[in-house]
Amino acid sequence: MKETPLSNCERRFLLRAIEEKKRLDGRQTYDYRNIKISFGTDYGCCIVELGKTRVLGQVSCELVSPKLNRATEGLANTCGPTFIKS
Repeated sequence: MKETPLSNCERRFLLRAIEEKKRLDGRQTYDYRNIKISFGTDYGCCIVELGKTRVLGQVSCELVSPKLNRATEGLANTCGPTFIKS
């Protein structure tokens, strides 16, 4: 993922908020949101809820024999995150 640089105004705003121990959502510095983890009916699937944020996580794998001419090399496929709008 490409990083987006902060403007000077955004940087000052964030540093001031940290110094004053303020958060945009009104929570105190060490207040946390409720967390809920639900495991799906499929193997490797779960939904994590952190406050009003919901994230679907899913993993899968397949074991295959390596090619004879590359016996010590492996392969790993990954995909990006999936977001659920609530």
